[in-house]
Amino acid sequence: MINKIKKNNILSEINLVEEYYNTDPIALAVSGGPDSMAMMFLASQSKKIKKENVTILTVDHDLRKDSFKEANIVMQNAKKIGFKCKILKWKGLKPTSGIQEAARRSRYDMMLSWCKKNNVKKLFLAHHMDDQVETFLMRLSKGSGIDGLSSMSKKSNKENINIIRPFLEIPKVKLVEIANFSKMEWISDPSNSNLSYQRSRIRKLIPVLSKEGIDSHHINLAIKRMDSAKDTLVKITNRDISKYVKNMEDIAYSLSYEAIDELSSEILLRILDRVIMVASGSIYPPRRAKVESILSWLKSDSKVTAKTLSGTVIRKRKDYIIFYRELKSSQRSPNIYPLTNRYLSWDNRFCIKLNKSKKLEVRSLGDKGVKILKSKKILKKKGLNNIPLSAWKSAPGVWSKKRLISVPSLRYNVFDNFKIYLKSLRKP
Repeated sequence: MINKIKKNNILSEINLVEEYYNTDPIALAVSGGPDSMAMMFLASQSKKIKKENVTILTVDHDLRKDSFKEANIVMQNAKKIGFKCKILKWKGLKPTSGIQEAARRSRYDMMLSWCKKNNVKKLFLAHHMDDQVETFLMRLSKGSGIDGLSSMSKKSNKENINIIRPFLEIPKVKLVEIANFSKMEWISDPSNSNLSYQRSRIRKLIPVLSKEGIDSHHINLAIKRMDSAKDTLVKITNRDISKYVKNMEDIAYSLSYEAIDELSSEILLRILDRVIMVASGSIYPPRRAKVESILSWLKSDSKVTAKTLSGTVIRKRKDYIIFYRELKSSQRSPNIYPLTNRYLSWDNRFCIKLNKSKKLEVRSLGDKGVKILKSKKILKKKGLNNIPLSAWKSAPGVWSKKRLISVPSLRYNVFDNFKIYLKSLRKP
């Protein structure tokens, strides 16, 4: 047990973890490095956090020959202090370029998926002030705007999971001290000193920049001011989305031409980001340069009436612009087999659950489903409720092999006393 004097020295860090904890289950992302090991140790020292409510998630990327051994070190440390641990393995082919970014995305995807399946609403990450500074400089090098330069937030939300980063104002050296004091074995990632990665090169530049006053303190101050500006822009964007964007039964979304005429380009770009993300089910916004190109097209007199971006069809209509999921992108999403005891996510757009156990599959309606619904006069030649047939094709259909059983969005159901519960994952 930690002695009283030493515990007083880390009470503020323990409080940072406790601040975001209630009685619900949580997950801690632990890579095996000193930062995340320190987070795991701090959580174990809390009197408020119940150990049975904590699961340690660690990812075996299989990028180094000792990767499984490293993941197993995390598991052994977790067990010693009384936490459950789950090793998530990155399977399949690894990219030959952009490996760090691909690994980061895979790590997030696997952990978020685990949290959703296990009804865990909070995922804690051990990013610290040094990570924040490096992220700021990396994004500055790419010409990022306010959102990018505001860097990481202490609390954000992805796919209805709260991402918590309690240590963004704590320097790495403090977390290393805590990891060393914990007496737990931790791993030094060799990629941290590999100069083929931009983050490693920027890390070496920071001491030089600090001599010119571009130090962690001033960068952190700039990040806070960017974050404040971002919050203001988000509030304005939310207000204008409520005014100019209409939800068309969670299948499509419309944007008024009035918005194109009246709003600033910055707010319009943010609205387009949000609508495209919701329509496509993506957790990442499209590249800003591509959204700028879409906005230029919307403002122009071009005779081109439709474009696609990030799996979203964007079509000019007489009275408004309509956005909906592209069928071929929807069809690449894995089919799911709905359960009765919990909602499952489909296409990152909908959650689906049954009231009775049946062997059914959820996939896009597609051409076949639309043909069936047209034959039953449920869908008309031009679609339904101003939503075109091409948009309905990407709606979720519930199938028993080749038989269409239900389309919850259209309240179509073959069986009596059988219900399918459908809810949209996100709103613009």
